[in-house]
Amino acid sequence: MCSSVHVSTYIVNSVMEPARVIFSKLKAFPPAIEGKIETEEFLKAANEIVEVIRTFGTLFTPVVSDMSGNINKLRKSYEKDCDKCKYLEDLIVFHAKKDNFTADALLWLKRGLQLICTFFENIYNDVEQTQAIKKHLQDAYERTLRPYHGFIVQTTIKIIYNWIPTRSQLIGQGPIHEENMNVLSSYLPTLRDHLNRLDALLKQYKLDDNKQV
Repeated sequence: MCSSVHVSTYIVNSVMEPARVIFSKLKAFPPAIEGKIETEEFLKAANEIVEVIRTFGTLFTPVVSDMSGNINKLRKSYEKDCDKCKYLEDLIVFHAKKDNFTADALLWLKRGLQLICTFFENIYNDVEQTQAIKKHLQDAYERTLRPYHGFIVQTTIKIIYNWIPTRSQLIGQGPIHEENMNVLSSYLPTLRDHLNRLDALLKQYKLDDNKQV
């Protein structure tokens, strides 16, 4: 009798566990305006992604700190002249001739966002909707950040990624899961469009440094 009670309790708790991420609560990335990305809105949306990563668990704190640091650097550059830097494209052009501080921050923020975008694209495109999503994060890392990381960083990342939550823990089950998937269908293409624009911008000004850390 006791064992069956424990099993029943476990099942109920598993079913009732809330999703860590509710994408409908995010403002999301705004569409480009005349081919340009608004700096303020982009930084706010990027900060929301940082909060999403925070839900992955405390072991992801280094990733959170790195991305937050780059967002803060960009905001610092932006606030030096908000009018001239209203759009990310103008922010880069404005600071490109002065120093690499701003471009380097945008470059690494872009790479971090590419990791998360690819990760959730993998989850979205997984027709089997498998619970174990470590493989999706590993694939995203291989395709985005790994080429820029040295051996020590790669080893550390592999350990951290072992602790990624399950699909249900991250984006829920039943109606919540369905809602998250519906939101991702529009959220991800807009984010991907922004990342492609930033990629082209950084390459245009030869700011896409390939050195490892």
